[in-house]
Amino acid sequence: MINELEELCIRYMKNITNLNSVQCSLLDTVKSQITFNTDNGVNFCEHCNNQSCNKINLHMYGSNEAYRWNGKYIYYCPKGFIYIAASLSDEKGNLIGSITAGPIIMEFDDDFSECLDEVNPIMMEYCKTLPHLTTSKVNSMSELLSLESNAICGIPHSKVGVFVYEQKMLLNSVYSLTDIYHTSEVKHNYPILYEKQLQKMIVSGDKKGSQKLFNDLLAHIFLASEFNLEIIKVRVIELIVLLSRATIDAGANINEIFCFNDNYIKRIEQFNDIEDLSVWLTGILHRFINYSFDFTNVKHSDVVYKVIQYIKSNYTKKLSLDEIANYVYLSSSYLSTIFKEETGQSLTNYINIIRIEKSKILMLNNNLSLVEISNMCGFDDQSYFTKVFKKITGISPKVYRSSREKSFLKQ
Repeated sequence: MINELEELCIRYMKNITNLNSVQCSLLDTVKSQITFNTDNGVNFCEHCNNQSCNKINLHMYGSNEAYRWNGKYIYYCPKGFIYIAASLSDEKGNLIGSITAGPIIMEFDDDFSECLDEVNPIMMEYCKTLPHLTTSKVNSMSELLSLESNAICGIPHSKVGVFVYEQKMLLNSVYSLTDIYHTSEVKHNYPILYEKQLQKMIVSGDKKGSQKLFNDLLAHIFLASEFNLEIIKVRVIELIVLLSRATIDAGANINEIFCFNDNYIKRIEQFNDIEDLSVWLTGILHRFINYSFDFTNVKHSDVVYKVIQYIKSNYTKKLSLDEIANYVYLSSSYLSTIFKEETGQSLTNYINIIRIEKSKILMLNNNLSLVEISNMCGFDDQSYFTKVFKKITGISPKVYRSSREKSFLKQ
C-alpha cells in the first residue's frame, strides 16, 4: 500500500476511535496482513479462545465482501462480535486493502451472553470495555467508513469507479480483435481453448489472468454475434455456466452456486444495453473467483450470526426457511446444512428455543394470558405453543408459570 494512502487512512482511523472508542485496523489485502491498529486499550482478539477463527481470514473475507457490496460490509466473527469493513481501491479499481472497525457489541442484545460461553476471565473483562452500539449507529458507522474510504482513494464504490479499468481493458480486447474478425478465414472461429484456460485460472485463483482471458472471450462473443444483444445473452448464459463449474471445481458449495445461477439467468434477460451487461459480467467474474478463496469457515460463521440476529428481531412473526435464506442470499437447503453444522441444531428448533425463552419472560406478567403470550411469541395457536414448550422445558407453560409464582412468594 502506498505510504501517502496509508498515512491518510491512519489519520481517519484515529478520529473514528477517538469519537466512539471502536478500534480500527488497516488491512493490506495484497499482502494479507494488518499494517496498523488504533489503540483504544483493548486487545480483544489476543485473548479469544476460539481456535476456528483466523483473524486475517476473517478480515480478508470482510474486505472482499465490502468490495463486492458497494464499498462497505457488516460481518460477525465466530464469537458473534460485529465488525465493519470499508474497501480501499487503487487508481485502476482493484482491491488493495480495507479499513475495519471492531469488535463491537450490539446494544440491548439480551442474549449476547450466549456467544461468550466457556471464555476465560480475562476475556470477560475485556468484553466490559468493548463499545456497545445500537443497530442504527452500526449502520451509520458503516456509511461513514465507506465515505471515508471513497474520499481517501478518490474512486467511488460504483460501476463508474471500481469497474472502469476493466471496461477499458474489454474495449482494448474488442479493438484488437476487430480487424481479425473482418477476415473471412477466422470470422466465426470461437476460441474454445480459451474457455478451458479460463477454468484453470479460476481454480488456481488467478484474478489478473482470469480477467484478461475473460475480456478476450467477451470480445469474441460480441464480435462473432455482430453486437446482437439477444445472441450475446445466449452466449453469456453459456459463459456463466462455465464460470460456475470452474468455481465449484475450486471448492465452492454447489447448492450456493446453483442458487446464484438461477438469479443470474433471470437478470441477464433484463438487460437492454451491452455496456451495462458487460459491467455486470465483470462483477460476476470477481464474485466467482472470490468464492474460490479459503474463507468458507468464516463465511459460514458470519451467515449463522446474521440468521440468529434476524430470528431474534423477528421471532414474533411467522418465519419461513425460504424467507430467512433469502435474507442471507443462500438456498434454503444450504442454509439448513451450515446452520446445523455450526450450532448442532436445526433452524426450526433454534427458532422454537428463542420463542420459548421469550415466552418465559412474558409469563412474569400476570396480566397476560397464555393465549396472548403464544401469539406474541409467533406461535399459531396455544396448543402448539404448549406442545413446543413442554418438549423444550419438560413441563407445560401453566405448570412453569405456577412454579415461578410459588418461587417468587417464598422469596
